[in-house]
Amino acid sequence: MKTYFVTGTGTGIGKTYVSALLAKTAVRAGLRTAMMKPVQTGMTDPMLGDLGEIRRKVPGILEIPSDLACPYCLAYESSPHLAAEKESVTIEFDRIRDCYEQIVKNYAPDVVFLEGAGGICVPLSDRVLTAELIRFLGFDVLLVAPAGLGSINHTLLSLEHLRKCGIEVAGVILNQFSCPPTEIELDNIRMIESLGNTRVLAKASDGAEEFSECLLFRHPE
Repeated sequence: MKTYFVTGTGTGIGKTYVSALLAKTAVRAGLRTAMMKPVQTGMTDPMLGDLGEIRRKVPGILEIPSDLACPYCLAYESSPHLAAEKESVTIEFDRIRDCYEQIVKNYAPDVVFLEGAGGICVPLSDRVLTAELIRFLGFDVLLVAPAGLGSINHTLLSLEHLRKCGIEVAGVILNQFSCPPTEIELDNIRMIESLGNTRVLAKASDGAEEFSECLLFRHPE
């Protein structure tokens, strides 16, 4: 079994879209696939948010109760620290880990994807950042970044911070590719892999039903 924490270089870069493509690719490869969203803000029912969107797009994923798949669903649409503060809630790492372990025990997935909220430095409280949750859980990271101008800087900074925190990075996924890709987008792949000492594991264009390329899973023959 393998578990990945899906995070990004920022907000609004398509983490949920990429998470759905990851889940679809895994399901097509014959893997029992579970999705988690440790913290969701902006609603009271997680199935109306990112998890529900992924389940609608990928009906083949495991059907896991909302309270396990999303331990914290907070009504206020904001960074998790503020949404939690408004409800007098403390986001506890042990609770998230316990939900994950119950999913592994009761549903026997081959692969689990946990989609974070925003980027790695999004605060979960006044003193705790998302990167600390990732380090606590100990899962490899899939870093989602936009394909276009500005991506090199944001991606390299995110990779540097993750590594300073002792977090393993499985690779980068570039989203929002043009069709066909521009010269800048193609050069970004080269520079991110070279300067970031990493691999671009998958590429996606907005609205595509699958990755244009994905090195994570093999499709069954």
